[in-house]
Amino acid sequence: MPPQGHLKSKRREVTSGTIEGDSNFDAEADANQLREILKESLEKDISVENTVAKILVQRSNLQRQKIDETFRSLYEVGLCDDMMNVVNKGNFFETVKALLSKPIDYDVECLREAIMEGNESVICEMLCTRTHTELSEILSTYESVFESAVKEDLENFIGEHRHIYISILESPRDSDNTIDESLVTEHLNKLISAERTRWDLASNPDVIPIFTTTNFAHLRAVFKQFQKRDKGNMEMIESSIKKHLHDESLSMCLVMWVKSIKNVTRLFSELLYQSVTSLTADSARVIRIVVGRSEIDLNQIKSHYMMQYNKQLQLAVQQKCGNDHAYSTIITMIIKN
Repeated sequence: MPPQGHLKSKRREVTSGTIEGDSNFDAEADANQLREILKESLEKDISVENTVAKILVQRSNLQRQKIDETFRSLYEVGLCDDMMNVVNKGNFFETVKALLSKPIDYDVECLREAIMEGNESVICEMLCTRTHTELSEILSTYESVFESAVKEDLENFIGEHRHIYISILESPRDSDNTIDESLVTEHLNKLISAERTRWDLASNPDVIPIFTTTNFAHLRAVFKQFQKRDKGNMEMIESSIKKHLHDESLSMCLVMWVKSIKNVTRLFSELLYQSVTSLTADSARVIRIVVGRSEIDLNQIKSHYMMQYNKQLQLAVQQKCGNDHAYSTIITMIIKN
């Protein structure tokens, strides 16, 4: 669910996803069929990636959890573990693992890996695109799984920008959609003042609290006024930050945060475009977004992609990743589903 509107919305409350699940779902039948497929692959040395993909992509995440649970009870092994000796171990297998993971567990695993590797781009993506409710769930699950707090790991593994990420995580955000026009003017002036100092946050300590404590409707009103401020200046706030703030990591985080507040599905569309047009495709990000948003807003992301880049998202993935046939196929199935 995009971080737009009411921040107490839950992960599955309003959906525009490509995956809805099977109305005639039978966990035991699916588990048995998958076991037979994997067994046949070992015995006859045949590829089964497409067959596996067709089953998993037609099931919702909750249904896939039930398949895995049933598979374990019947065969005393997890479905992913049983696949390890059969299917492609690269991006296809990573996609299957993502499909079989609970969304919160997958988020926590991705965040942990990003923190350990110091990958601030992924940290920004995850923290800036989750709702307040989702962030709270990430914090508690992370600590339960790794016996370490996100804040502690950020402080231990991330450099000077960790305070930005911690501010996003711990923001006591106003959860309604009221817009106080006098406060819009006050916040606008503070942002303009920050721009005049090239977005020096040390000299403008109010900027981060503005971004992290006020509701999205209010912030959009502030951003709109920023774009049409005095003397006909039509520069968007994210463009201003990108142009004037020379700290690349900090600029990336603030720009991503602003774009997410404005329209998170459009941001995901941009991130996917960057992932499939870069010299080396960022398959991890493609998997994270396509699988992660498949039951939330992937249809909207597809629409934005077409409007922004005049190309179907699935076609872009096929053209960039077509040599990795199994991976390209399963991602395309999720997108087109």
